[in-house]
Amino acid sequence: MQSKSQPTNNSMAIVRVTSYTKSKAAIKATIRYNQHRAGKDGQRISRELFGFDGTMERSDAYRMIDAAEKGTVFFRFVISPDQQTKDTAKDLHLPSLTEQTMLALEEHLGNRVPFAAAIHDDHTDLRHVHLVACVTGRLGIAHFQTMREAATDAALLQRQERDQAREQQQQQEGGQWLGQGIS
Repeated sequence: MQSKSQPTNNSMAIVRVTSYTKSKAAIKATIRYNQHRAGKDGQRISRELFGFDGTMERSDAYRMIDAAEKGTVFFRFVISPDQQTKDTAKDLHLPSLTEQTMLALEEHLGNRVPFAAAIHDDHTDLRHVHLVACVTGRLGIAHFQTMREAATDAALLQRQERDQAREQQQQQEGGQWLGQGIS
């Protein structure tokens, strides 16, 4: 029997709703914060924003918010892969993981969920993504579970691919070294 304190391959990614609002002004302030939160030493940092279409400017995020239909709820999420079992080398591609998580939410909801996100990996050892999502309709426990499972699956797949690629590279390098041999 395995202790609960020991990490397993089944460790889940963290997908947390920090809050939500219907205020466009408040969510724009969140976009600014996500992009410019101070780093570990208090220095000002400008982080790249991204969404489904890749890199975006802050003005693009504001347009997304302004274009949201009446009744849209703006959710603030944090997504973080498990650091002890999935993001062990701090090498997972967080934008891809975020996209896959949000695609799963879209599929579960049955409608579009535009988002603007920023990676925070400079003020803590726990790499994570802060994102703002424009949601029409209600979110419940099943939606959050879908997001958590999608983030976990995406992180696990990336970890497996990266580990496999590293093993292949090591084998190739080892083979080249052995192939040189002594004549």
